[in-house]
Amino acid sequence: MFLLEKIKFNRQLLVVLLAVFTITACKDDEQPAQDNTLLFSEMQDALGGKTNIDNANTIQYNSTGIAFEFQEDPEPVDGKVADFTYSLLYNLDGTQSKQDWQVEAEYAYFTNFDFVETIDHTNGKSEGITGTFPAHFGSFGVEGDPMFSTKIAARQKTLIMSSPLALTKMIASRDVSGADYGTLNVGFNTSDLGFGTATPDIELLIDIDTKLPLKAQVLENDPLLGDVIYEVIYSNWTTVNGIQSPQKLEHILDGNLIRTETRSNQQINPTFDPSELTVTTAEAWTYDESEAKHGHLSSQFHYRTILQTFPIDFPVELVDQTSPLALPSELVANDDNAYRISGDFQSHYTYAFKVDGQLLLYDSPVNDRRSAAVLGKIRSDFSTAAIKYVVNSHNHFDHAGGVRGNLAEGGELIVGAGSKSFMEDILQRPSTVIPNPISGNNINVIGVTDHMTVGTGNEQIDLYTIPSDHAEDDDYIVLYKPFTKTIYFNDLVNPGFVFVWDTFSAEDQDRIIHLAQDIVDFVDEEGLDVTTYHCTHGFTTQDFDFQTVRDLAGM
Repeated sequence: MFLLEKIKFNRQLLVVLLAVFTITACKDDEQPAQDNTLLFSEMQDALGGKTNIDNANTIQYNSTGIAFEFQEDPEPVDGKVADFTYSLLYNLDGTQSKQDWQVEAEYAYFTNFDFVETIDHTNGKSEGITGTFPAHFGSFGVEGDPMFSTKIAARQKTLIMSSPLALTKMIASRDVSGADYGTLNVGFNTSDLGFGTATPDIELLIDIDTKLPLKAQVLENDPLLGDVIYEVIYSNWTTVNGIQSPQKLEHILDGNLIRTETRSNQQINPTFDPSELTVTTAEAWTYDESEAKHGHLSSQFHYRTILQTFPIDFPVELVDQTSPLALPSELVANDDNAYRISGDFQSHYTYAFKVDGQLLLYDSPVNDRRSAAVLGKIRSDFSTAAIKYVVNSHNHFDHAGGVRGNLAEGGELIVGAGSKSFMEDILQRPSTVIPNPISGNNINVIGVTDHMTVGTGNEQIDLYTIPSDHAEDDDYIVLYKPFTKTIYFNDLVNPGFVFVWDTFSAEDQDRIIHLAQDIVDFVDEEGLDVTTYHCTHGFTTQDFDFQTVRDLAGM
């Protein structure tokens, strides 16, 4: 059986493991000795024979699928976020691909968008509309959505794991050596794909009766959950140009279904113009090996976000403004004790507050690398005081993925009481694929029920849990500063909505109105004097007047 704690790491090579799969998972001493070299040969024969496999260079097919999200309860309904189709032209050595996507998204916002992503080794380009907000807000610094290095690596890894034929060709390109029963170690240098070294092994599991692959699986990082197993399960095999190919794929992350897809019109070695897979350096985003490695290690994060209408794979280290469309990191207006960390491409902000000689951080997006950049900016431009509290607005992965990084220097974690046990479990989970900045630390998690106050005088901050359909019960926390009459929150309303109101569908307008009512009802029931609001999401055209939120709620 595949056990998380038994995953091996190869510090020079990404290793592809060929493993025997059995439903009953008998112990080693109950199994006969197995010649894994013979097993690999049998798998090649089952797939269509070594000659056919050797001669296969490219594959083309159409795919129709459904995307799900498990970390956004109680939204979306039944976990479904989108229907999608794409056509793929793929070089089976993993270096080149072209995907033409059409997505009908239901969450977070109803929208249809289409785009073409082309990868040519380390060059990539994206053409078309890649989400609701980039279409309206210039992707916080650029038009469209660039093929950042993180995205290139995420696509390459997923396409490899989605193709048992590609994996088989990679295994065959190296000497096959026998090992203990159930494993076959094959060195595979991925430097051409930019994955780098010190990456977890991929395993290809084989049905010992049919000798066909059952699934590929790998240990990777989820920014919020830490170590997770990503699986691609193959089924419904058909013959394409003499080679067996799965027609159905299921993508599983940490035991949760995130995508299903059904393939059609499959071809091996189709006729095409090589220019279709060509991307010039001038067209491409500058390639960064470090970013590519992290995209590979957290590959499914990028698929999950783009299928929720908002691609979050921007360079996380950017905390300064170079584009006039982006927001700088700066003091909050009229409050020298509050600082917003943003910068180019950033849609997910962190706020730092001075509280009686210490600091409180509000929200922990998007991963620990982003949190490290955030802390660096706070230290250089705002305060060197110790961090006392890290507050998560709610436990959705794009607002809590960097929680370990925000706690790297110490402090207590404050969450809504409904998330206390969840976050305690999260912080105890293994997190080894990407170094864990709080490894060995015992983090105290405080669960807020209704109301909590920290700080005094003009640094006083009131924390409230509020009910909202966007988050689980007793999970959502807003911050209120009485001195500046300012409330801080996110997702319920985001600055800039008012300027593009007419572009939203009727369903999205109803949703925005309903969520705006959540925050207005809370303010009025508590009797808070609120004139200004700030959010941990943001847009290039800002509006901070709380009357705007009231106006939306009353529409």
